[in-house]
Amino acid sequence: MNTHSVNDDETDIDDLETLTTSHTSLIAVNNALITTNQNNIATHESEINALQTLTNTHESEINALQSNELFTDIIKFTTNGTYNYSVSGGNSGSAIGNLVALSATSRRFILVRTDTYSSDIVLANNDTTFTPSETGTYLSIISAEFYDNSNDLKQVTLSLYERIASDGIDVKQIARGSFFGSSTSNEFQRLENTMVVSLVAGREYWFDILGNSAGGVINKGSALTNFTLIKINKSF
Repeated sequence: MNTHSVNDDETDIDDLETLTTSHTSLIAVNNALITTNQNNIATHESEINALQTLTNTHESEINALQSNELFTDIIKFTTNGTYNYSVSGGNSGSAIGNLVALSATSRRFILVRTDTYSSDIVLANNDTTFTPSETGTYLSIISAEFYDNSNDLKQVTLSLYERIASDGIDVKQIARGSFFGSSTSNEFQRLENTMVVSLVAGREYWFDILGNSAGGVINKGSALTNFTLIKINKSF
């Protein structure tokens, strides 16, 4: 017959207490792991939310850039001759061809539009002046080819003018050059200038060319001479 002593019961109780203590420790470790994981999840959720917010911000910035480009419309002209003019009056005489040598008398270029500007540009005075229909800031680029076949000093000034009153002008931009030909063959130089200008709706503008007695010619070819005004849409 099997007997079960009190000592055996004590041993079983001790073993059970040890097992309970072990399980309690394991439960504590498991709870700590659960808490850590919960904290990690919360941290990652915050990071994900922050990333989403940043993504939304960049998306808004990209959309803003796409809808507000640095440059918008372009006004662009080539030339087809000139007219002599006086500051207080209009053009004088007949149109002067591009091959007629420059002189010390100011001329206004006959303008030929080559752009698709969204707002109307009014040409007047035998197409030598232009008037924008909206005020704005523009990057103005003067680029012209000058050539001559004499070995003397040519002094050429090409300007964008603005009429501020019926009897006056305000110089907006000047491209100036002095050239001394070395032979009787055609020699080519460039007149160039780039600057930011403000155009005012309703005001009259034109491109003026002034030389000296040594002459010289501005090439009218569209690939060689252009007056370009690019509207700046964004301010810095």
